Amino acid sequence: MVPQTAWLDRKFIFDVPTGIFPPLLERLRGTPARAKDLVAGLREPVLEARVNDKWSVKEHLGHLVDLEQLDDRRLGEFLNHAKVLSAADMENRATEVADHRSVPIAEIIRRLTAGRDALARRLEGLKEDQVGVVAIHPRLQKPMRLVDWVYFVAEHDDHHLAQVRRAITTLLG
Repeated sequence: MVPQTAWLDRKFIFDVPTGIFPPLLERLRGTPARAKDLVAGLREPVLEARVNDKWSVKEHLGHLVDLEQLDDRRLGEFLNHAKVLSAADMENRATEVADHRSVPIAEIIRRLTAGRDALARRLEGLKEDQVGVVAIHPRLQKPMRLVDWVYFVAEHDDHHLAQVRRAITTLLG
C-alpha cells in the first residue's frame, strides 16, 4: 500500500482555471455520499476503533464536521475581500474534545451532509469574479483564490476519506 502524505506535508500550487469551480463544487457535494458508502454495513465498534493511535473512522468524519465553522468563516472572508483568512486550529482541539467515537455514525453523516449542503448552497450562486477573489492562506503563507480554497477543502475531504478507507481496511484485514 502506498503511504499517504501527511496533510501538513502537502504542497499546493493554486493555478486551476476558474471554470473548474463547478466540478469542484460537485466534489464537495459528494463528500457525504462517499463517506456514507465507506461506512455502509460496518458496526459501530469498528468505526470507533483507533488504528495505531490515530483517529478512528468516526473521528476523521467528525473532523470534517468540526471544520464547517472555519469553512463558513473563510467563505465570508473571501466574499468580504479579507486580506488574510482565519487560521485553523492546528492542534484540532475541537475534534480531540468532541468525543465523536460515542456519536452514532448515522448522526455524524447527517451533520456532514447538512454542513456540505449549506456550504454548497452558498457557493453555487457565486459569479466568476467572486471565485477569483484572493486572500492569503495563513499556514501556507501564499495567496489563494476562492476557487483554490474550494479545491483545498475538497482535497482535505479526500485526504480524510482516504484515511477512513485505510483504517477500515486495516481493521477488517
